[in-house]
Formats: sequence, C-alpha cells, structure tokens
Amino acid sequence: MTDMELRKNILELAQNTVSLNKRGGPGKASKLFEKVINEEKEILEKIGLPDTPYYQGLLRFESIPWDNEINELIDILKKEKEAQNKKDTSSGLDLLKEAKKSDRDPMFILPQLGITTHVYTLFVYNEILMYGKDEPKNILNELKTANNPEILDITGRMDCDAEWLKNPLETISSLEKKGLKYIRQYAMEKINFLKNMGFKINGF
Repeated sequence: MTDMELRKNILELAQNTVSLNKRGGPGKASKLFEKVINEEKEILEKIGLPDTPYYQGLLRFESIPWDNEINELIDILKKEKEAQNKKDTSSGLDLLKEAKKSDRDPMFILPQLGITTHVYTLFVYNEILMYGKDEPKNILNELKTANNPEILDITGRMDCDAEWLKNPLETISSLEKKGLKYIRQYAMEKINFLKNMGFKINGF
C-alpha cells in the first residue's frame, strides 16, 4: 500500500467514524459501525499490524484529521510495523508459553502474534496449546502455516459446510500436504460429533 492509498483510506475511515459518532454510535447505526470496524481491520492488515485494541485505538477519530495529522499517524504506524518486524520467533514462543501458563484469552494473544482469530487457529490454541499436546515451537509454526487465506477458507468451511464430508480423507490429506499437523484432530472432532448424532461419514 502506497502512502497516498493509506492516506486516502485513513481519511475515509475518519470521515465514517465521525459520522458514526454524530449518528449516535453503534447502537444507532450498526451498518456504519460494521463498516468502520472493517475499514480499521483492512488498514491494519495492509500495513501488516495485528488487529488489537492498541492499534485499533490509533485509528479512532473524534474529528476529521488535517493532512499533517494523517502524515504523523502514518509515521507512527510505520514505526509500529518496524517494531513488529524486529520481533523474532523467540518472542512468539515466550508469548505462547506465558499464555498457557496464565490461561490467557486467545482473542488477545493471537492478534499479538499476527495470527487471524479463526475457528482453526482457535482450535490450535485452545485444544493443542492449552492442553499441552505439543511443544510451543511446533504450535507457533502451525499457527503461522494456517494463517493463510486459502487455508483459513478451507478449514472454516469444514466447520460449517458439509461438502467436504463427501471425501473427508482427501480434504484432510490435502491440508496435511500444505503443512498442517493438527488438521486430522480438527477434522475428527467434526466427524465424531456427527457420528454420535447418527450420521455416516465416508471412510470413518
């Protein structure tokens, strides 16, 4: 994203945020509120920053910013991105270890790692990390591997669309080839739930 594009997106977000406040907030303009949230998320994603309360706060506006204020904000966001880039794997491992030790909420931890909060990444966090089923290093690698639009789309559909159950072994195998270590455990949770309800699943 160029600075010009970023400046345009920030200005649009500010205009929508101010309009939202004038209309009485989320309770009075739910569609506009949803648009503001999506715009915040999109800007952070394009910059490469996690969608956390801290970074969201940098994109909250009480009034339309002047050009120099937008430039200053862009500089801040770039510096934050540089700081994120300097975080190595060990910091991610430390974060996961501390998260398990203190039983931290994944909705707070995953964004700090730059990982999308999604049905599969939440499964890895809650079922693999929290129950100590693998080493944090392997879990971090899994989260990074899964943090891919294509993989997130497939694993998300596995949670809400029965189409993959026509050939579940093929779906599982294809995702294992993409590097997912825990996809079989994830799939078996879905399959066993349906089997307990009396459904027959091909291959199981």
